[in-house]
Amino acid sequence: MRQRIAAGIGAGLVAGLIFEVVMRVLPVSAPDGHHVPMTAYAARLVHTGIPRAGWLVYIAYGVVLGALYGAAFLARRTGGLRAALFGGAWGLGWFVLIGFGVVPALLGDRPLSTPALHEMANIGVPLLVGHIVYGLVLGSGFSLILGALSRPGSSGHTQHGIRRAA
Repeated sequence: MRQRIAAGIGAGLVAGLIFEVVMRVLPVSAPDGHHVPMTAYAARLVHTGIPRAGWLVYIAYGVVLGALYGAAFLARRTGGLRAALFGGAWGLGWFVLIGFGVVPALLGDRPLSTPALHEMANIGVPLLVGHIVYGLVLGSGFSLILGALSRPGSSGHTQHGIRRAA
């Protein structure tokens, strides 16, 4: 379990960094009509007056969701396309939960209310793209990191019964 959570945290950090870059290049319309990056939008959601703080929101979000992915992932190892698809599905699920539940609540709206749906129409495409990219990277990275952690001798413990050539 610890290896899976550690792999999730590592993959979540990498995926969170990529998520932040995607969110920085995909603008949305601010209430005043100007286009702003999603990172500035994220800073607004957590009520900080510093628009650049949004990058930290995406990194922290990525690490936390990565740890949860590691804890929830039951298979020992899944590689290649399958790992990426599991991650993509994870990202899609979080898009639905965050986009239709958490974001409206942080803005003071009820989930699925008219103002919440209007806001989702504004941020939905960038948020969807970001979450799917995040999930694909998370799943692939998780598989790679878990594979590296699972190799014999990678934990620093001596393997009994294994002899090394001189």
